[in-house]
Amino acid sequence: MSSTLSALAHVQAMESMQAVPLTEFRHRHLSGRPLVIIPLAMAGEAGAPLAAMVGSAKRNGTLLVVAQPRNRDQRFAFAADLGRIVMDYINSFRQDRRGEGERSWYTDVPQILVPNTGGVKALADLGRMCRFRATSGPYAVPDVVPEFGMWLTFLIDRAEEAGTSMLLPVTGMLAEHWATGQSMLEDQNLASLMAWIAPPSGLSVEQAMADAENPDVCPPAGPSTSPEFDNRDLAPAIRKFDTARTLGDLHALATAETDLRELIAGQIQPTWRMVWQAISLLRSVPEAPRTAKRFEGDCKAFTKYSDYRDSDGLPQRKRDNAIGAARRLGWLEHALAEFESDMAFDDRFVLADRRSAGEAFAGTVVEADPGRVVTTDKNRRVPRPRVTVRTEDPVRLAADTKLISPSLPAGHKAMIVSVLPDGDTTRVTVEITGGMGRGRVPKQGTVPEPGQRVAYLPDPGWRPAPQFPASDTTPWTHSAADESDTDSAVPEDAAAEEWGNDD
Repeated sequence: MSSTLSALAHVQAMESMQAVPLTEFRHRHLSGRPLVIIPLAMAGEAGAPLAAMVGSAKRNGTLLVVAQPRNRDQRFAFAADLGRIVMDYINSFRQDRRGEGERSWYTDVPQILVPNTGGVKALADLGRMCRFRATSGPYAVPDVVPEFGMWLTFLIDRAEEAGTSMLLPVTGMLAEHWATGQSMLEDQNLASLMAWIAPPSGLSVEQAMADAENPDVCPPAGPSTSPEFDNRDLAPAIRKFDTARTLGDLHALATAETDLRELIAGQIQPTWRMVWQAISLLRSVPEAPRTAKRFEGDCKAFTKYSDYRDSDGLPQRKRDNAIGAARRLGWLEHALAEFESDMAFDDRFVLADRRSAGEAFAGTVVEADPGRVVTTDKNRRVPRPRVTVRTEDPVRLAADTKLISPSLPAGHKAMIVSVLPDGDTTRVTVEITGGMGRGRVPKQGTVPEPGQRVAYLPDPGWRPAPQFPASDTTPWTHSAADESDTDSAVPEDAAAEEWGNDD
């Protein structure tokens, strides 16, 4: 958020040297059994995984190490080991279904947590590396590798949609709830962010931040190691391993591999402990009411893709074609609008933030016409009460904007008729269009009365999917040069096919 109130929260955090809550609730679902993955790669070698620590509890983390990241066989052996752990975790959620037939879905979903957005990118690279690999032939990989790659790609694609919870960076969840006195870029440093929110016992925020910036005290939370560590410690350890392997000295090889594991463990374990500390902090924040609705959407998406994999579906395409990219972009924009609306509806802190930016308003009803009735095109007489709200908020909403209200009964719908300045205030006249019951007279309490305090924000509403041309009629300027790179049997996201339809 970049409104006046959020900027003020960051200033307050800097003055007090303590993180300030931005929201009243946690707007992300947090699983009771998340799988934490700490991916690690050598600095400057994004495509060469070095290690990963993975586990669903703080005390049962498994450390996987690639002794020589540039060796193809070792990379895919690492991918297979990690894939078996992740697929066992994912498959544990493919048990209990609710409903019957094609309209049934799994009741719970896996949730993978990584330290930061760099961790999401590392998993995206790993998914891309794995999902097209052959399981037979001269360069065969274990069967789990392409399966793991396809599931990772599904989770990455799902993570791009606002409000979803199957793959999340911990720094994103923390920064969504707490404001610090540092920049958004600095908030991607998990150690620095935690220094503001929960500094270690006995240390001030300044001391904790100094430690967070010292790679010897607090190693980077991935996905890359520090160049100093690579040059000083990692490169000699890998050379020692390579030499022992070349000479065929089994004792020296075992010693070198043990030393390398201990070296990498010292780099990754501080982040492991810090991620679980952050999870405990996030659990202490109550979950927002509308999070359950978005979690149900995750369950349906997980079920759809699980069924697709059970039917031996093909890997995701290498890249979107023009129409697929436009359709996906439209859906992501729709999901973002829905998520922002849900946050403001649930959370008075977020609502106040949007009010300060002119994207919502609250005030007192000064006029009301509860008995107003109009005749529709079908000669039906329906109630359409109007009320006028005087507000001190800046209002940057135009006439005909559809509204919802967190301060009125569920289902309340309205539309702006006019926005008129009135001295230091603004008079907003709205027409109530829904949530009044089915009778010709609105139910009591559904139309606000003079003197009543109300709040409104834009309704993202149900939006029909835009109409796009068929692939064979796409203009040549937007056609892919190589159709084999763009075609795939993977279905479009169900939500993109049926916008606004959660059934």
